[in-house]
Amino acid sequence: MSPVPADISSLLSLITNAATSIESYYKSNSSKPYVPSLDDTEPHPLDAEVYPLSVRKAVQTLEGACAQLTATLVRPNSTVVNKHLRIYDTACLGVALRAQITDILLNEPHGLHVSKVSKRCKIEQNKLARVLRTLCSQHVYRELSKDVFANNRLSMLLLSTSPMADMGMHMSDEPTNKSAVQLADTLLDPEWGYSDALEKAPFNRAFDEPYSIWHYFEGKEGNKKAAEQGARFGRAMNAWSAALDADAIVTGYPWNKLRPGAVINDVGGGWGHISMELYKKYPSLSYVLQDLPERTEQAQREAWPTQCPEAIANNSIKFKAIDLIKQPPVPNCDIYLFKNVIHLMPDEAATLVLSNVRKVMSPSSRVLVQETIIQYATRIPDDDVALLQAEPPLLPNYGAGRIRQYYTDAAMMVLHNSQERTLEDYITLGKTAGLQFLKTWDLGEMSAVEFAPTGYPNGN
Repeated sequence: MSPVPADISSLLSLITNAATSIESYYKSNSSKPYVPSLDDTEPHPLDAEVYPLSVRKAVQTLEGACAQLTATLVRPNSTVVNKHLRIYDTACLGVALRAQITDILLNEPHGLHVSKVSKRCKIEQNKLARVLRTLCSQHVYRELSKDVFANNRLSMLLLSTSPMADMGMHMSDEPTNKSAVQLADTLLDPEWGYSDALEKAPFNRAFDEPYSIWHYFEGKEGNKKAAEQGARFGRAMNAWSAALDADAIVTGYPWNKLRPGAVINDVGGGWGHISMELYKKYPSLSYVLQDLPERTEQAQREAWPTQCPEAIANNSIKFKAIDLIKQPPVPNCDIYLFKNVIHLMPDEAATLVLSNVRKVMSPSSRVLVQETIIQYATRIPDDDVALLQAEPPLLPNYGAGRIRQYYTDAAMMVLHNSQERTLEDYITLGKTAGLQFLKTWDLGEMSAVEFAPTGYPNGN
């Protein structure tokens, strides 16, 4: 086979077009019509907005094409060494989070010398400077002059009051980091590596836990640290949802076509962030939030009274604890919404949960599974794909532009012995559970797979 030269010009064209599209999106904002500098610590109005689908595609193209261009042009051994060294990104971010460096540098536009930061966070100043300089080189924080550090646009998300700080702590602290180290040993184990059991994940190996991570997060047997980590995980998921534009489901699905008073069950919804966003836009609908007792109590006691009290006052939200594996949800809801829930379960458990839902559905009920849909890294005929493939020569799954999907897949393997799935996987799960596939809703990074009860595809 004759060698094929790399198509550098096409990758450059994709980068230019994507960057121009994103820049135009920023410039269309009326209050701040510009792309903010990385040195800017003030939030931009668009930071809190859900990307339009076209902008999300441009972002994925930009990230994917830049990474593919670098991987193509740079010597392979240099690229692979850098990938191995990424573990230290998480390690350094963990230091910044636990030492609350962003909080210390807050309201210090001229920065602080590392000696002053060191005294406040109790970390030896030379070691601290080395950690911060590593982060500065990744555009997190700024080194204004020798050993003088300041916040920037990215480091502001590490503020201790930011949900992204909880997300960072979840990733850099136990149990995620400690469990990830056990991935190779678990996969190579002749018993554990071939098991789909919830309790045979790398997490269980790392913590010598006989039960799932959800049991651990409940803080049972008096494990207060585990309970704190579980509460932190609930807060972290708000940041995760924002980063993935999970709220796109609020405008990307035709909720306005549901009858007034239709019941939306946010199954496994944690604090109920999506339920809150749906209520704010569709207050005429009714909502149920179901999750494990600790999470449901946390939502009812802390989140909703402070973030969405009007829903409680209007009796528009009900809270009901559930063990999804053992119990069916509230019956006869119009929509059963599973956002980032089914990917937490191996096939057997996922089928059992969906079967429990099928038992209580009315003929007109629908199931919406909102997850990432894994695409193949090889190009296949367009007639066989659920989601549009990226433009050549970019990898058809956008490569690094959607790398979070594949990192999340690894996280599911590490923490739950589960996986992210292809559309074919979801259709098979639904069919086994008595659900008929209706449609895929493309929401950008995440998608929603809609099912009806088998035998009632039109709700008749």
